[in-house]
Amino acid sequence: MTVQKNLSCIKAALFIILGLNVVFWSASRDIYSGWEGVPPVPSRNGAVMMTLGDPEFSYRFLALILQNLGNTGRDTVPLKSYDYEKLGRWFFLLHELDPASDHVPMIAAYYFGGTRVPKDVAVVVDYLGVVGQISVGEKWRWLAHAAYLARHRMHDLSLALKLAYKLAKMPDKDKFPQWARQMPAFILKEQGDNEAARQMMENMLVTENTVHPEEINFMKMYLIEQLGADPDYVDRLVRMRKEGP
Repeated sequence: MTVQKNLSCIKAALFIILGLNVVFWSASRDIYSGWEGVPPVPSRNGAVMMTLGDPEFSYRFLALILQNLGNTGRDTVPLKSYDYEKLGRWFFLLHELDPASDHVPMIAAYYFGGTRVPKDVAVVVDYLGVVGQISVGEKWRWLAHAAYLARHRMHDLSLALKLAYKLAKMPDKDKFPQWARQMPAFILKEQGDNEAARQMMENMLVTENTVHPEEINFMKMYLIEQLGADPDYVDRLVRMRKEGP
């Protein structure tokens, strides 16, 4: 009799627990974790202390957090909802921890740089403009990307031209592809200063030493079709190049 009574109590308890679970589920099924925004930016010392004094581990750990920032549960935060002022401070903090890595510049350029808000793009451009001037690896690509964003997302041709000139004057620029060295001419043309663009392109056509024949053909066509140069004059420039000084 006692055993049967205990089984009845257990069954009653299970039904009560099941009922409480159903009530809890019904009340909470539409409740999800919310995103509290871009977290505060620690100091460099604080960031390193989080990983027991290892700056590289701190960089990798925080870069992964930045990479997944805003992905909470089933929701993905749109780019316009980020606090880009804080993001900029995160970019530069991580740059201090590891200036040679391309991980964070790539996140900044190809993810956060996708925003359509000009003042937010300016934060990304400012960061990439600094990173792109480091003479490590192929960091110049981030400077070129900064000029691209300034030109096409911010619609700030003056800033784009300033960045393009920095790119064209960087050390070892002869190792850059031709389009990177020609970028100032493209922006000058878009500004309406065809004469300056033409002078720059003509100078490159005559003086550049290591230029692929296809690039020479491109410069010829650009001078003639985009900048209105006389075809015979351009041909003379090409002959000057072949003959040398």
